[in-house]
Amino acid sequence: MAKYNWPHQEAKRIASRTRSKQSEIIFETGYGPSGLPHIGTFAEVARTTFVMNAFRHAHPEKPIKLVAFSDDMDGMRNIPENVPNHDMLAPHLGASLSAVPDPYGDAQSYSANMNSRLRHFLDHYGFQYEFRSSTECYRTGVFNEGLKNIMDNYEQIRNLFINTISPDKRDAWSPFFPVCQQCAKINTTTVTEAHADDYEVSYHCNKTDEEVSSCHHQGRVSILDGNVKVGWKVDWALRWHVFGVDYEMHGKDLIDSAKLSSKICSILGTKSPINYKYELFLDENGAKISKKIGNGVSMEQWQAYAPVEALLLFLLEDPNKARRMGLSILPTLVDNYLKALRNEDQNQTTSALWFINQISQHKIAELKPSDVTYSLLVNVAENLHDGDAELLYDYARKYDASIAENEDLFRRLCTHVMAYTRDMEDAGVIVKVSPEDASLFPQLIELRDELNILFQQDDVSAENLQTTVFSIAKKYDLNQRDWFKFLYQCLLEKNQGPRLGSLFAMLGRERVEKLFDDAVRRHKAASG
Repeated sequence: MAKYNWPHQEAKRIASRTRSKQSEIIFETGYGPSGLPHIGTFAEVARTTFVMNAFRHAHPEKPIKLVAFSDDMDGMRNIPENVPNHDMLAPHLGASLSAVPDPYGDAQSYSANMNSRLRHFLDHYGFQYEFRSSTECYRTGVFNEGLKNIMDNYEQIRNLFINTISPDKRDAWSPFFPVCQQCAKINTTTVTEAHADDYEVSYHCNKTDEEVSSCHHQGRVSILDGNVKVGWKVDWALRWHVFGVDYEMHGKDLIDSAKLSSKICSILGTKSPINYKYELFLDENGAKISKKIGNGVSMEQWQAYAPVEALLLFLLEDPNKARRMGLSILPTLVDNYLKALRNEDQNQTTSALWFINQISQHKIAELKPSDVTYSLLVNVAENLHDGDAELLYDYARKYDASIAENEDLFRRLCTHVMAYTRDMEDAGVIVKVSPEDASLFPQLIELRDELNILFQQDDVSAENLQTTVFSIAKKYDLNQRDWFKFLYQCLLEKNQGPRLGSLFAMLGRERVEKLFDDAVRRHKAASG
């Protein structure tokens, strides 16, 4: 499908830029370990890998490598709401993330824990990458020659940069942020003089705000071997320069930063990489996903609730469109993946499944047409209060025997569904029937009676049940959309749901009767 062709177009851009390059083609992704890894973190690696696989398909003779870079020497500016032990972390605000203790008590530092979570997730799904830590690159001298280059071009970089900031900040600006030799903080220091011949800077630890305090130490230090860090826009250019990066994606919010970093890269004597801008993810309410707030969907939740292949499909679809990502819409995202499995040719290099199968460790055979979806399984699971994944799979297999041909997929799917249903049960939003729709309860009773008659037949099918649902609306000249919304509200306490005929057929007579009886009971209780 044409909408999945964008990685191949990017591969052509890279091939044009690197035609004469004999060494490895370097792709990079950046990660700020200030908070728990989230879908945005995974997304950049996955999308970059889509492009890499498209490039590898077109140019198998060219060696390529992905550098996954963690900016773990950055200073901690605030404490994310979704990590524990805030009191323990507070005194370390302003220090490098690699110097802040781990609030979970599992690793040597805050960033070591966050880096471990990221790498575990990427390793779990077989991504091929080379992990680089900012702290290690600074301290082991990997960046030393690049830092000297920045000092050698100090005034040119400074003049370029200060034109992008407010006049009141220009005098104090320097590309270097020394690590204070006394309090070990990095966000609190100001360069007072650059000593270009010695590759050293003098500094004053004097920046203080409501959360971060300075120690007022004054000193002089080398810019090499991890004594300083450069500000992130300069740091981005430093990475491109030192690693020889050819391609990197970034979010819409970093367009201006990428332009400035490209200019700095040119000053350092290196051609800047090809950049690709993508839109940001939004949560269910349309707000930007934030590591600090912890909204959206975490990596841990995706691992528990859904196949990663469904996430890969979501990431492959139009990166230039802002899209919503949240627990309440996760069933729809998984259903889109199942639909692709049933409709797409996995051998076409422009199909979603071709890209997914390059990454996924689960190669899925072609699925036959079926009503069995994640959304349907969720609603069945919600009515199996004492059930488990095995029971849910048994229900699904009895309803549609063809799913046994993809037993591994559907067993995994049922396990995901049970975990999702259990965890969402208490946090779920209960939708009440609106007063204007309450008059439809006589029709609800009539539908229950009609379904009971159908269930007494040996050959009852999902189609028969669905037809009966429609027949009530037709008999009373009801608006079909309003009728189904009313049924979802009454029976499932939701505004939408799966195909009701399929749900009824999978649940069977006794559980369907209970659905209707519970709806009537709730209505009577609400009516006083």
